[in-house]
Amino acid sequence: MKKFFFPAILILLLVPGWLMGEDPAKVLAMQIPGAGTAGGNTLLINLSQLEALATELAAALQAAEIRLLDPKDRVLATLGRLKKGKLKWDHKTVQDKFLAVNFAATDYALLAESVQARMPRAGYKLAACDGETGAIINSSPVAFCELPDLAVQLNYPVNAPPGGSLDKEVTVTLENTGSFAARDIRLEIVLSSDDKIPRRSAPAAANFTEDALLEGGRETVPLLEPGQQVTVRFSGSLKLPEDTPPGKHYLAVVADPEDRIGELSEDNNISSGFIMITVPEPAFFAVEMPETVLYFEPAAYGFRIACGDTLLSDGKDWKLCRMKPHVFQFKHVSWTDFYWEIDTYERAVWEIRGVDFCKRGGRARDLPIKVEVTGGSLDTLPSRFALKLAQTRMRFEPATKKFMLLAYDKPICHLPFWWVCKRDSFLYQIRCALWENYFWQVDTFKKEASQVTDGKFCSTEGIAAKLPLMVTVEK
Repeated sequence: MKKFFFPAILILLLVPGWLMGEDPAKVLAMQIPGAGTAGGNTLLINLSQLEALATELAAALQAAEIRLLDPKDRVLATLGRLKKGKLKWDHKTVQDKFLAVNFAATDYALLAESVQARMPRAGYKLAACDGETGAIINSSPVAFCELPDLAVQLNYPVNAPPGGSLDKEVTVTLENTGSFAARDIRLEIVLSSDDKIPRRSAPAAANFTEDALLEGGRETVPLLEPGQQVTVRFSGSLKLPEDTPPGKHYLAVVADPEDRIGELSEDNNISSGFIMITVPEPAFFAVEMPETVLYFEPAAYGFRIACGDTLLSDGKDWKLCRMKPHVFQFKHVSWTDFYWEIDTYERAVWEIRGVDFCKRGGRARDLPIKVEVTGGSLDTLPSRFALKLAQTRMRFEPATKKFMLLAYDKPICHLPFWWVCKRDSFLYQIRCALWENYFWQVDTFKKEASQVTDGKFCSTEGIAAKLPLMVTVEK
């Protein structure tokens, strides 16, 4: 009996379902004999594995031919036949372990290349065929190399705030389900607005960017043997960008993003799941309104407070008193122990305490309020004057539902005239009784205020236009 030498080994692995739309089957090993020992174009196929796979393919059949097909279903070799439920091989067996199959020179060259380079070749099939028509009755896809197969599973929290740290809550289960060791396996954690995660090296970005690498989201596993599974924690500070928009996102892990490792399947290199980015309810927020002005026309006692074109008060919750043609006293209904006194001749405003409203005397404190006057003198009424309430702000505490409109830390509105609607933990709508066709919306995540028109208060309806007002948030 001749002795055969096997300088190289070929493992025939079934291609996974993602390649062919079928479930993967079993391993079929091949060997390349030494030069001249079995013919120049001969491969030795593991007989026991071939029998097991062929039996599975021909189950419940009485007659069929077992063939090896290329991606175009061209017959590379007929390996054997099933007659009356029994298999008989068409080729010589060697040592009762191998089936020696001769291939055409071109086909052999491709297979030999796969053996030597461990190169996967998709589309090949082992098939049970009709002996007369050649029609495929049943088949299993096969590939011609021994490779690792990296499978990842991401473990992560389902809720997180923008800028939140995830390093204690995110782990990756990495397994090599193939038959060959994998080395220097890179893992990357990326954030996306959808579940279409690209398999590429993710760009790093300080701000939220689609499919970008999270801060601290890169680790390398030095070695993973076949069948080995490890749990990977990220040593860096795994953190979401501060400007990650609230709502539904997808967190994903990508194994071997640079595609440096040849694998049997790359379909299981990405694991993703949705994560809700939620903005915590703030302790309070404030809308700064430095362009707020109090207007007064003495002759008609016309009073209003406005921020730009937005009316904040029509004076119905204010008391007004004319002391002299150039001296006026103003008092909001919520002020109990002080009032303002305005001198249009000196263009000054004082806070008066220690005396009743509309009385002379008391203790005066100068206020840094600019006064603009149209007409008037010591002896005649001005036609109009305006107080520049530069230190005006709207403040709301969600937990207590406490709303305030303040000028120089003093209330200047009557609360029953105002409504606040919480649309989300970061989104609030505000409406004044004087506003008929619009309301304001405050986004504590973006830290911006908008005016909404053509919409219904406390709904998603309407057209929002950003207001030139600064929003401050206390977390």
